[in-house]
Amino acid sequence: MGGGFMTTFEVPAAVGSMHAVQMDAALANTIGLHHTLASAVADLVDNSIDARARTIRVRILLADGAPVGLQVVDDGRGMDEAAVDAAMTYAGAREYSDTDLGHFGVGLKAASLSRADTVLICSRAAGATPVGRKLVRSGDMTAPLVGVLSPADAAARLDGIETGARRGTGTLIEWRDVRTFPSTRDPDEQRRWLQGAILDIRNHLGVVFHRLLARASAPRIKVDTFDVILGVTGVPRTVEVIDPFAYPFAGEPDFPQRLRIELPDGSEPIRAVAHIWPARSQAPQFKLGGDPGGKFQGIFAYRRDRLLQKGGWCGLWADRPGWELARIALDVVGTGGGHATINPEKSGLALSADLRRALETARCVVTGETLLEYLDVAAAVEKRGRARQRQPVTVVEPAGGLPGALLAGYADAVEFASGVAPIAIRWRWLPRRTVFEVDRSESELVLNRRYREALVGWDSDDPDDAPVVKALLHLLTNQLFQGSYLGPRAKAELAAWQEILYRAVHAQIDAGLGQQREDW
Repeated sequence: MGGGFMTTFEVPAAVGSMHAVQMDAALANTIGLHHTLASAVADLVDNSIDARARTIRVRILLADGAPVGLQVVDDGRGMDEAAVDAAMTYAGAREYSDTDLGHFGVGLKAASLSRADTVLICSRAAGATPVGRKLVRSGDMTAPLVGVLSPADAAARLDGIETGARRGTGTLIEWRDVRTFPSTRDPDEQRRWLQGAILDIRNHLGVVFHRLLARASAPRIKVDTFDVILGVTGVPRTVEVIDPFAYPFAGEPDFPQRLRIELPDGSEPIRAVAHIWPARSQAPQFKLGGDPGGKFQGIFAYRRDRLLQKGGWCGLWADRPGWELARIALDVVGTGGGHATINPEKSGLALSADLRRALETARCVVTGETLLEYLDVAAAVEKRGRARQRQPVTVVEPAGGLPGALLAGYADAVEFASGVAPIAIRWRWLPRRTVFEVDRSESELVLNRRYREALVGWDSDDPDDAPVVKALLHLLTNQLFQGSYLGPRAKAELAAWQEILYRAVHAQIDAGLGQQREDW
């Protein structure tokens, strides 16, 4: 689909400059270094939500297929001159309301400069002249500098972006000179990175904002691409709710239960609810991002309905086998203060010694179990799930690329091979005569993106599409992921299957998509 971006791709020249950082330069450049691409984007989305945006667009900029920038654009309240200058300093955090997701006053700067050397900020508030700033990181030991953009350049930047939303006010954050983008010139690797980045961003935003996105008043968040050379906008992909507590039924009938937590000073810095997932679940809400669900045992910490931590035990214990089904929804409330401290990346929580002791002695309000006794109950549920009658068929577990209902069907019909990493099923650009690829080193079964429309029946961007084809290929090849060596017979079989499926794909193209034969 088409869409304008800007009058020029060049970064506007500053018409003035100012000092941005009122703290030690080396310290300023270390804040946010634990960000991932997805968590840094989430920090910018926090600001858009605080600005009461109704639409938020995350956009990866491309040139000849290579990523060259990233934007987060919204239709929120926008900023005037005073507000944008306050946003440029680490020592001038604004006042936050009781509903704001902002916390430290460093999110925009730390998230952006952790990934990019140049950051453009353009904004328009109601009744105010458009404002623009250019934030530049020049070295680890040098304070970031701020350039002032002309109102005309700021307005042109804002007006040149087409997202399908009507925007009288709003803000654009744009990263350029991104240090963590891939440097490869290989088109297949570029596409692979792009597909993975979009999926990671969508999954992360869907999890950390799941409570907010479930509201009737939730903003619409979409992720897309824009080719700055061709002027073409990619298909926007909506960020969907991924609720880590959305199980169809509890693993134990007495749960979920609230935990009674008592501190010596009588405060209630957190509210916590203990959950037990059903055993053997293959739901995407359990296997967040396609990873094994047991990776996310523990505490899911929230502040103002924004998820801060996905699992882990906050220093109480290490993850343990058998606790895979145990998840605690923990909300930091107004008295959290010094008892529950958020890290600058908003991706973890540190608990005070008093609060850790209070959690260890917390009890379920209905059944009276302590926290450790609750974990024993969760372990018993997991053990009963494993003790079901073994199925006569064993396959390597599929992870990702298939609908949740199909993954659940696997769990009911077969046993998963022990000691073998789950197989991720993905689309990626492969050579023309290759329909699929068995990547044993990455535990991936890869289907050729160039044949996707022929196999799915339409131009799909759903990562869980083509379930029949994927399931059949998985069943055909899963044994090849076991062991450390592919023998001559296995290689011959792969070559034969490849040739047969290549001809089958072209028979499918001839039957219904013959006019596009040259593209394949």
